[in-house]
Amino acid sequence: MKKYAIILLFFSIFTFVLAGYKTFLSLTHPIKYQDIIIENAEKFQIPASTIASIINVESSYRPNVKSNKNAIGLMQIKLSTANYLNDINDFDNISEEKLFEVKTNIDYGCTYLNYLIKKFQNFDLAIIAYNAGETRVRTWLNDDILSPDGKKLIYIPYKETREYLEKVKKNIDFYSKVYKDL
Repeated sequence: MKKYAIILLFFSIFTFVLAGYKTFLSLTHPIKYQDIIIENAEKFQIPASTIASIINVESSYRPNVKSNKNAIGLMQIKLSTANYLNDINDFDNISEEKLFEVKTNIDYGCTYLNYLIKKFQNFDLAIIAYNAGETRVRTWLNDDILSPDGKKLIYIPYKETREYLEKVKKNIDFYSKVYKDL
C-alpha cells in the first residue's frame, strides 16, 4: 500500500510540475487569436505554428505596436507592403488604422508570407524576405559570394536577419511541440 502511495505522490508532483512548466512556457510563448491563425493557416496552407511564431517574434502578440520603420501590428506589416499586395490583387488600398486591427493584420501578414513563399519557392528565403525585404533578398541571390547558385543563400549579410530566421525557426519548433492543437 505504501508503494502505491509513493507512486501516486510522485505522479501528482510530476503532473503539478508539468502543468507549471506549460504555464511558464505559455507566458514566454503565448498563443492568442488562435481562430484567426488557424483560419489563415488553412487558407494559405501555411502551418499555424509558423504564423504564431512570426507573430511572437515580430510583436510578442501586442497588436498596437508600430516599429521605427513603420511596421504595424501583430505581424509588423508596413502600410506600403499591404497596399502593394492590394495593387497586385486589384483591391482597394487600406488605411493604417485598419492595419492595426488583429484580423486584418494577420490576414495581410499571411498574404505577404504566402506571396514570398510562392515567389522564392523556399521557406527560409521567404522568412528572410519577410524580415529584410524582397528586393534585398533578390540582391543577395544575385551575389555569387552569397548565393553561388542564385537559389539559396549560403550567408545572410545582416545579423538582424540571421537572428530573425533562427528565432522564427526555434519558435516554430516550440509551437509545434507545446501547442499540439495548433
